[in-house]
Order: sequence, then structure tokens, then C-alpha cells
Amino acid sequence: MIDVLRHGEALPSGPGGDASRPLSPAGAARIRSLGARLARVGWQPGLAFTSPLLRARESARLVLEPLTDAPVIETLEALHPEAEPGDVLEALAERGAMEGVVLIVSHMPLVARLHAHLCGEARAFSPGDLATLACFDGPVRGSARPIDRFTAADSA
Repeated sequence: MIDVLRHGEALPSGPGGDASRPLSPAGAARIRSLGARLARVGWQPGLAFTSPLLRARESARLVLEPLTDAPVIETLEALHPEAEPGDVLEALAERGAMEGVVLIVSHMPLVARLHAHLCGEARAFSPGDLATLACFDGPVRGSARPIDRFTAADSA
């Protein structure tokens, strides 16, 4: 199972550039609320990976915060916004993330392209959207089926 999360709403780019854009106060609040909602339904990823960009790292930390046994968050360069889905799957395989529940926190356009790569169908991701994908043969092209969707906006 792969849970693909687009980071929460972020502030505009400042002197540090795009990579250092933090979540907006509203974006942080919505991701916290999403994390609380997921914790209430028993969500428990075994592994968590995030893009190196600040807003994704903050989103990963906040969505996992309510869990009593949250996984360590690992930064993956392969989750950069313009990365290729195949590179993401290769990086996950290298880290043994082919079974269990895996959280991926990244950006557009990668999250939409990864969803299309795994499921064979396009899907739009707004900030804070999370899609749960069932990967019947592991996370390989065309092997997944979307089974759930959570939005940060619904949790606010």
C-alpha cells in the first residue's frame, strides 16, 4: 500500500528560493487536522519518505505527529517535483519499501504522475490531498488501484 500525499499549502517563495518555502499557517493547520483524522481511523504507515523541499518535510512531520508509533521520516531526492515515477519506484525498492504501508510526501507534478504511473489513470492533487493506492504486485507500473482519498480541506 502506498499513501501519496501532496504537501500542504505553502507560503510564496522568499529569499531562500522555492526549496525553502514553508507551509502557510493554514496549510500547517490542515495537515495537522488530516494527521489527526488519519490517526483516528487507525492509519499506521511503516515507512515514510519525503522530498527534500521544506514544505514536504514539514507536511510529513505534521501528518505523522499524532501517531504513537510514527516511522522515521527519510528524505529521498527521487521525490523532487520534476522527478520521474520510475526513479521513485527504484528508490523505494532500494530501501526495501515494497510491502506494508508506505507514506510518500511530494509535490505536483510528481504526485499526479506517480498516481498515473501506478494506477493507469490521471488524478489531480490539491495541496494536502492524500491518495491510498493498493499495490497488489508491489509498487510497479500499472499494478495499483486507488482505494481511498483524504483531503486536508475536508479535515479543516
